[in-house]
Amino acid sequence: MTEVKAEPYEEDPEWDGTVEEGPALAESDSDDVADVPRRRGRAPLTLPSAAARFERAKAAVAKLDALDVEAERAKIQGQMERLTERLAKLDGHESAVKEAAEELAAAETEFNAALTAVQSK
Repeated sequence: MTEVKAEPYEEDPEWDGTVEEGPALAESDSDDVADVPRRRGRAPLTLPSAAARFERAKAAVAKLDALDVEAERAKIQGQMERLTERLAKLDGHESAVKEAAEELAAAETEFNAALTAVQSK
């Protein structure tokens, strides 16, 4: 049978580390299924793994503490304003193209009139 080691659950600091046998697995018709009792618990917490977990948690807290929420909020707000301006320009693009085409037609008419006047002299 497999040896199982466990650590205290966080909610039970008084637990002595013993492992309780759970209910047996359901009976099966096939002979290849062993009747193995279930065990509860986790692997023991070792000092290196506890230290690594502590350092990861400490780094995560430092990263969150270092975040300037107001500066990030202002940065995102500025990006949103620039994008809104770009959207407004895109919304007015079709009318701007129409106005530019009309101005081009007027300039072409004026140029042709001036060219005709120069050529007729």
